[in-house]
Amino acid sequence: MAELKQIWKTVTHGFDARLWRRGLWHPFIGPLLRNLALLSLFCLAAGAACFAFTPWLFWFGVGVSLMALIFFGLARFFLRSGLGDYSSAFLRVVLLRWGGRLLALAGLLYVALIVCKAPPAAILGGFTVGAAAALLTCVAARGQG
Repeated sequence: MAELKQIWKTVTHGFDARLWRRGLWHPFIGPLLRNLALLSLFCLAAGAACFAFTPWLFWFGVGVSLMALIFFGLARFFLRSGLGDYSSAFLRVVLLRWGGRLLALAGLLYVALIVCKAPPAAILGGFTVGAAAALLTCVAARGQG
């Protein structure tokens, strides 16, 4: 058990250091991004290993990864722009970037669902688990801090 804790600390420290170097660290946002990245990597690796038997787990990992990319993009924008006073120009930029992310997500979903014939339930399940993991990470971080 102690070895698993040491491995977990090593893995999470590497992700935390990478986020810190990119300027994406906040007591609540850093663990959220780290945990979503680890969850998406695990789901994609397990899905790639089992793809010959069932592609469902792979597409589940794609859904988690898309949710992680959405959170990563929002965190990068808000943590780099500063959380000072908001103006109407800032709101326009936020809405424009959000719309761009939604268009990119729609394009990726189109390719996954129509071109690659992914199961919609798998991608939706990945979205749901990604959002739940983010929520649970924030609750856990708030409980510690």
